[in-house]
Amino acid sequence: MTITIQIPVKPLDNPLAAEVVGLDLNMDLDDQTIADLHKAWMAYPVLVVRGQENLTMERHLEYSRRFGDLQRHTVKEILHPEFPEILVLSNRGRGGAQPINNGGAYWHSDITYEDVPPMGSILHGLITPPEGGDTLYADMTAAYDALDDATKAKLEGLKAIHTYRTRYEAMMNAGVRPVKTEEELSQWVDVIHPIARTHPETGKKAIFVNEGFTSRVEGMSDNESRDLLEHLFEHSTQDQFVYRHKWHQGDVVMWDNRCTMHRATDYDLSQERSMHRTTVRGTRPV
Repeated sequence: MTITIQIPVKPLDNPLAAEVVGLDLNMDLDDQTIADLHKAWMAYPVLVVRGQENLTMERHLEYSRRFGDLQRHTVKEILHPEFPEILVLSNRGRGGAQPINNGGAYWHSDITYEDVPPMGSILHGLITPPEGGDTLYADMTAAYDALDDATKAKLEGLKAIHTYRTRYEAMMNAGVRPVKTEEELSQWVDVIHPIARTHPETGKKAIFVNEGFTSRVEGMSDNESRDLLEHLFEHSTQDQFVYRHKWHQGDVVMWDNRCTMHRATDYDLSQERSMHRTTVRGTRPV
């Protein structure tokens, strides 16, 4: 299908990603520009907009809402106190939010542990270290397409269980998240999603499991479940499916959560790494 996009878009070094050229997100963007951006986003699940050093939190929120309603993260300590729809990813704890040394340093799709996971996320790099702290993005559509027919047939109708509680307890026990009571932990219940989901806009299938929040395959033994999930994780993160984003101050990166995974990489923690993320609400995976 040919997609006509009026705004300048420059493909990057993996078919997953492209850079949108010449936009100032502090400006009022007309409906046609937003429509073209949405088309570009559907063509390239990771979009990069550089040079947004002066983007304010208010404008970040306004821009994000042009793509849908916003979704708050369930860990309130890392939300901006004045703008709670902004998640603060900062090893300095900007704005009064709890510091995070390197949030998301494992492969995951955002908030898949909720019944209705987000459509996408929009991340603004406020201060970035001179080296390291890159973000890796995996193309889960290309990964699905590259599966052999027998594996695709095996995945048909299979569902997996997602939870945040296991991940949070591990981080809490490691001292990198505040201790929560049993009552507080109980907010994170298991949810079930298809292992291969169909994108609601493109109609393409994508693998929809991740090592961060997917705990097991429904209806399988522990060993069978572990083997299948490990195979899918390893398969999906091969170099051919991965775009590495090297951050520059002012970058805005927006990704389609329905067909990508991502992971933060290490950096020198003596350097500040501070980012603001908004999350656009999605629909129930099918």
